[in-house]
Amino acid sequence: MSAALSVAGVLTGCIGSMTCVESLAKQQPAAMNLLTFSTFAFIFLEGLIVTSKFFTVKNQIPLKGYVPVVITFFLVNVINNQALNYHVPVPLHIIFRSGSLLTNLLMNRLYLGRTYTTKKYLSVVVITVGIIVCTLASAGVEKKEAALSAEDAAKHYKEWSIGIIMLTVALLASSFLAIVQESLYTKYGKHPREAMFFIHGLSLPVFVFMVGDIYKNALEFNNSAPVSLLGVDTGIPNMWVNLLGACIGQWVCILFVYQLNSKVDSLTVTLVVTLRKFLSLLISIFWFGNVFTATHWVGAALVFGGTLAFSDFGAAKKVEKKKQ
Repeated sequence: MSAALSVAGVLTGCIGSMTCVESLAKQQPAAMNLLTFSTFAFIFLEGLIVTSKFFTVKNQIPLKGYVPVVITFFLVNVINNQALNYHVPVPLHIIFRSGSLLTNLLMNRLYLGRTYTTKKYLSVVVITVGIIVCTLASAGVEKKEAALSAEDAAKHYKEWSIGIIMLTVALLASSFLAIVQESLYTKYGKHPREAMFFIHGLSLPVFVFMVGDIYKNALEFNNSAPVSLLGVDTGIPNMWVNLLGACIGQWVCILFVYQLNSKVDSLTVTLVVTLRKFLSLLISIFWFGNVFTATHWVGAALVFGGTLAFSDFGAAKKVEKKKQ
């Protein structure tokens, strides 16, 4: 598989998944547990058939090695998805998750004692400022658009603040997850397809505590408007179609990111993932009509510009050309 095909797979899968997720979040924001469960179950079933071959293939990493990864991975996904249920707009959600370099640097500095160049520290400062600018701009929009009574407006803003805290916790947890995964792969070697299968599969039993909420929202999905194909009513509820699209897109996204990691350097992967997030941001603004002010654009430019500066992408390519 060529690197170009892997890049196309990452962009198509990730952007497609995010588009379906945003559509669901707008129609049924309370369905995030159902979304998370369905995604995990889909990836597990695919791995059960293709990777594990119904548990006939011996795993290379012992199950106990996956435990800390599974716990952290589960929390990151649930918290990120649940934040959409607390009035956090998808554009801000995307920008927040783009700030992972900030928390990655902090975690690597604190836990692993790694040091970085001044340029990288400055890049992280720029990213941080960008996230703060976007958050404050969104807070202003929330206050203006909340045409509610004083009591309801205060409740709305309080819930939004909880969503921001959740995103911050998820950002820290995702960076810790990266360290846990690195430790796992250092000890047992890299087995990405196996890891996808077991990490998602071992997380499924936890959803038993959410079964009531999942069932309730599944019934709501059944009552959603049917999909119309070429003017013909198919009778298939549109929310289930969006949910399936989100699951397939997420699986394609994860699969091709792993493929890309095996074919190109990490800086190229960073550039592709950053591009994916930026394109998702544009779709969220122009396709779904989310409010995005001039201040938001300034903050977004700082976040994505800081990310590219952190990766030293241009400098790395110059070094590569000299070697050639």
